Amino acid sequence: MSETSALRATSATESRLVGVTSALATVFIWAGWLIATRYAMTSNFTAVDIGLLRFVVPFVLLAPIWLKKGIWPKGLSIANGLLMLIGSGAFYTLMVASALQFVPASHVGILLPGVMAVWAVLIAVVMFGERPGKVRLGGYAAVIVGVLSLVALKPAGAISSEMLLGYGLVSAGAFMWACYTHAMRQSGLGALEAAAFVGFWSFVIMAVIALFTGTTLADAPVGDVMMLLTAQGLLAGCVAVITYGLAVRHIGSTGASAFGAMTPALTALGGVVLLGEQGNLALVLAVVLVILGVMVASGVFRKMKI
Repeated sequence: MSETSALRATSATESRLVGVTSALATVFIWAGWLIATRYAMTSNFTAVDIGLLRFVVPFVLLAPIWLKKGIWPKGLSIANGLLMLIGSGAFYTLMVASALQFVPASHVGILLPGVMAVWAVLIAVVMFGERPGKVRLGGYAAVIVGVLSLVALKPAGAISSEMLLGYGLVSAGAFMWACYTHAMRQSGLGALEAAAFVGFWSFVIMAVIALFTGTTLADAPVGDVMMLLTAQGLLAGCVAVITYGLAVRHIGSTGASAFGAMTPALTALGGVVLLGEQGNLALVLAVVLVILGVMVASGVFRKMKI
């Protein structure tokens, strides 16, 4: 092997390592965000508290971007901007946080990416005329079976009306994120630009809501507030945006999606180990089916570059 070939091979290996490491970091952050939110919603925090902590960090840290690009970036349509704000900003956070008041993090970690994938393809079919092939449809079918197994395999009487409400809120949140995904692709914004745009307006929205609802942050334990600031604002709001971007750049969007499909397993594990949530056969089956379904539907097995 020539010196040039050796250098290229080394560079490719290093690039792949950066991509895999970044993808793993992203998945752990996503799972940690759900676990931290479930912890907060079952203690003394409200959904408004979580929203404030979630967006104050990107509002401040990404200020150089929104100050430079403007609070409404040039060329961003009203429709795409509103869909991005509704789909991943304050309203999405309030929706998911409210769901986590009634549903374990392990369930939300399965439902959110699984139902989002189904919503995303339905939107693509209806709005953009996309026609997924039989293999992808099989993947979506596996996701649906996995999600339904969470309910179908539970003992009679184990599903309360509050839990059903939580499932409905998660499904609505998944629809919102699917809308954000399509709007983001059409917006022309980079990852950090989108994070700065959503972070600015979402913090403003949460601050206005807090004026009417009040907040319990002043009375909350300092340790819990710092933990949520780190997990919600710094890691989920800023770091994950960068690490996911690095993952896509170094191992491709398909490779990044393959790691993203691990989120249900990590969230379920964290919910059981850290929060004492119940683990059972239905949970394991749902995790396996949703992970496989998302990977098949995204084309990972056909195009994975890792």
